[in-house]
Order: sequence, then C-alpha cells, then structure tokens
Amino acid sequence: MPLTEYVAGLQTIIAQTPFVTTTSLYYEDRPPSAGFIKGTVGFFDGSQLDFREFLVTHPTVHVIKYGYQYRMGDQLVFRYDNANDPAARDLATFPHHKHLPGALVATEQISLQPVLREIVSQLKFP
Repeated sequence: MPLTEYVAGLQTIIAQTPFVTTTSLYYEDRPPSAGFIKGTVGFFDGSQLDFREFLVTHPTVHVIKYGYQYRMGDQLVFRYDNANDPAARDLATFPHHKHLPGALVATEQISLQPVLREIVSQLKFP
C-alpha cells in the first residue's frame, strides 16, 4: 500500500471522529519502502493528541514505531508508545506500554483509531 493511501485512511479516521476542532498532519516517504507520519488532533475542550508513526509500506503496511500522546495543555493524560523504555522492560507486553500520570501499564500494540475512541470517551462536557 502506498504511503499516501495509508495517510488518506488516517485522515478519514480523524474526520469521522466527533468533537475534533483542529488537525495537522505531516508525512514523508522514506525510500525505498518506509514512511514517517506525525500529526496533531485538537478537541473542543482544548485537549490535544500528538502522534507519530514510523512504518514500512511494502509488502504491506506495518507500523514499526509509534507514539500517541494525549494531553491537556502541558499535563499528560496518557501516552501509548513502543519506545525501548527501561522502566517498561518488566511488562509482559514490552515494548508496548501506556504512560499515565504516575504509572506505567502493559498494553498491546495500538493504532490511531482506538486511541481516538478512548479520547472521545473521556471528553468532559460542560
């Protein structure tokens, strides 16, 4: 799958997510068969998701590295990533893990769509 097709899919997922007010998406091909994507999704309450993915695109798309950080201002709400974090080495799902304020928990590999669903489920309405 070409990188542009994968990015178009991400744009569709973001466009279908309720309560999104702003988006920014940047991507670049990394020949011969890889790509890098980073973006920001803003929500009506001022919270923001910053994300990045490094992926291979041939023979199929496979995300190699990822990070999805959800925050309110400078305050971390949560972050999913698969960084080689020494603090996560003892987790059964290493390198996949989730950062919460004051905690690090095991989690399976995740993608943008379930992260957006989790955010929408946590939004606070006036």
